Amino acid sequence: MTESNVTLPIPSDTETLFVALGGLGEIGMNLALYGHAGKWIAVDMGVTFGDEDTPGVDIIVPDISVLTALGDKLAGVLITHAHEDHIGAVPYLAGRFKCPVYCSPFAATFLRRKLEDDGGSAGKKVKIVEIPSGGRKKIGPFEVELIGMPHSVPEAHLTALRSAAGMVVHSGDWKLDPGPVVGKPADEKRLAALGKEGVAALVCDSTNALREGWTRSESELGEPITDLIRSRDRRVLFACFSSNVARLNTIALAAKAAGRQVGLVGRSLWRMHDVASAHGYLKGLPPFLKENELGQLPANKIVAICTGSQGEPRAALHRISDAQHRHIQVEAGDTVVFSSRDIPGNEKAIGRLQNKLVAMHVDVVTDGTAKVHVSGHPARDELKHLYSLLKPARLLPAHGEGRHLHGHAIFGRECGIPEVRVAFNGDVIRLAGGDYEELTKVKVGRVGMDGDVKIALDGDALRERRLMRLDGIAMITVILDGKGNLAADSMVTLSGLEAAADEDLLEAAEIAVDEAVEDLSQKARRDDAPVEDAARSALRRVLRKQTGKRPRISVHVARV
Repeated sequence: MTESNVTLPIPSDTETLFVALGGLGEIGMNLALYGHAGKWIAVDMGVTFGDEDTPGVDIIVPDISVLTALGDKLAGVLITHAHEDHIGAVPYLAGRFKCPVYCSPFAATFLRRKLEDDGGSAGKKVKIVEIPSGGRKKIGPFEVELIGMPHSVPEAHLTALRSAAGMVVHSGDWKLDPGPVVGKPADEKRLAALGKEGVAALVCDSTNALREGWTRSESELGEPITDLIRSRDRRVLFACFSSNVARLNTIALAAKAAGRQVGLVGRSLWRMHDVASAHGYLKGLPPFLKENELGQLPANKIVAICTGSQGEPRAALHRISDAQHRHIQVEAGDTVVFSSRDIPGNEKAIGRLQNKLVAMHVDVVTDGTAKVHVSGHPARDELKHLYSLLKPARLLPAHGEGRHLHGHAIFGRECGIPEVRVAFNGDVIRLAGGDYEELTKVKVGRVGMDGDVKIALDGDALRERRLMRLDGIAMITVILDGKGNLAADSMVTLSGLEAAADEDLLEAAEIAVDEAVEDLSQKARRDDAPVEDAARSALRRVLRKQTGKRPRISVHVARV
């Protein structure tokens, strides 16, 4: 087995190959590549989000060097549904591939809005080709069929990829909800027809593969959420994923039944509202109020749906908790409902936000204390039922952390699937048309979006930010005349350190810096580099002795 930095093997016309650049061994940033007859197609292109280890980085996208190296061998990008972890990276990476993007009409409208907001000039050049639910399309060497599946966003799809090597099924995100609030139940007859045709391999969602039973239906939430709203006599705020159109529907109807008006707080919620409304998915609901309209209502008449269920620092709920929102506030006696699950890695941020709200005497309700959320992913009984319909010869668990993938693999074997493998990002696997094996590895990575600029997550900039966060920053200004002599006392400032206001420490540090510079020869003082080194070393010694900290030190030499 070999390992390559950016080169994928050329698939033959008798095999289908697979590699993930994101989504295997993690939840989020889904991007899979399928290859056949010398060509490849990408399925999904999602983002994940920054955390404490990536200060200043909100969005993280996959490194697509492997994909861009394919050139015209990349036939297309197929999007399974309009969730950020499946579609969100397209605007940021649009300038790096030339092929069309294929998706359902709903996802296409959502993507066009995102490209307008986030894609810049590159986004305007993206060719979007719509495939309706149940439709088929030839993309490179594959004939692709989209089969609608219940999920929390409209038009989520299981995808059948047919080729001369056999049919491979990519499940996407799904559940077998018999009573979905948005969209239709799964077409089990069509799924069974795929099974009769013959499924060589199934690449399948593993998010809830460790959970027994059947995932609850979204329709089960209406009554408990209505009762919860009725039981409160002040504001009720719901935090949920902006893409959860089904939940917007459920909360809006519950608010109406409880005699309240409902509004949306957060730009991404309004974007999803507009897209869903344009495609007829929010019919029969009371109109959603804008933020300023909500702010004019009595507290006992308000239901607000907010962004920020994952503790995101720039989201609406975080600003509300900091009393920084122009129109919406929370006070003692209000209720905030977290109508979502915690994405792995976000637990600390969510906990901090919830604790802040509790300290304000706000009642915090979660799925652990009330029926306020159902998952959009299949538990074990649903997985087993899908296996019985599709009858796959091979199973590759996807969309999950390592524990989910391994648990899914064990369960798949127990259900009698003949061949099961666990793969991670970068593993190139032959799915069909030969032995089910790992052929090679390719290097995968991720890139942070620092505003509009891409930033390496293992680069110097983030490394320095982490050091600054841990130990603070020290800045020195050394002022020299034309001959290299000190023209004034050096100045030291500290940031992010308790000692920043300690005048005695600052004076001792400035004296140490001046002495170190004066100890240099006059020739050395005419060169900035030795002056910077001497000043930095002197300050580091003083701070280490007096504070035990090792801050990032910046030296500025000014010559007058």
